Amino acid sequence: MAHQINIHIKPIILTVFIFLIGLMIGIAIDNYRVSRIRKTISESEIRWNDAMLLNQHLEKLGNTSCDLALEENLKYNDVIYTYGKQIEKNIQATRLTPELEQEWRSYNLLQVQFWFNSIDLKEKCGFDYHNVVYISKIKATNGEEINNKLQSSVLTDLKDKCGNKIMLIPLTGDANLIVVDSVIKQYNLTEFPTVIIDEKYVFQGLTNYRTLNGTVNC
Repeated sequence: MAHQINIHIKPIILTVFIFLIGLMIGIAIDNYRVSRIRKTISESEIRWNDAMLLNQHLEKLGNTSCDLALEENLKYNDVIYTYGKQIEKNIQATRLTPELEQEWRSYNLLQVQFWFNSIDLKEKCGFDYHNVVYISKIKATNGEEINNKLQSSVLTDLKDKCGNKIMLIPLTGDANLIVVDSVIKQYNLTEFPTVIIDEKYVFQGLTNYRTLNGTVNC
């Protein structure tokens, strides 16, 4: 009788043990991701302060060092582009947690800062590049997500063709940021994805390569 009980109990104990091991591994992975997210948020705060200082630096340079100012702004854009790719990988690896959402909002602020720097440089130095702002939703429906991927692919092709003739600036329309919300209200945006070129040409909804390329003409 005792032997039969042991036969039944052992598999149960083994199952519980495996379950607990899996649970502990899952908790450890989540804790590791959270620690990485917190570290990245801290790094984003440094980048944000760096961006503010860069803006002040560019103002002091005036139009006597336009080429240097443009070079520094492009370096800054490369940094935040890499940062954005890291966040996207984190989002794909796990659900959109509050920590990740905060990180994504910080990234959007960095992109807005780059946009404003690009506008200032263009006005002060007479550069002929085009500011191409791409606004999508991170909390998108299935249809919106498909359009986002298609639009992103089109803009990547455009950037590959035009190089530094365009400043590609991705933003998230549902990041709950006052500055982005003000842009949406200013341009009366109701459909996403949206592409804004040179602060005056607005294309709402999925826009093809030919239309965008014809507008920037690079």
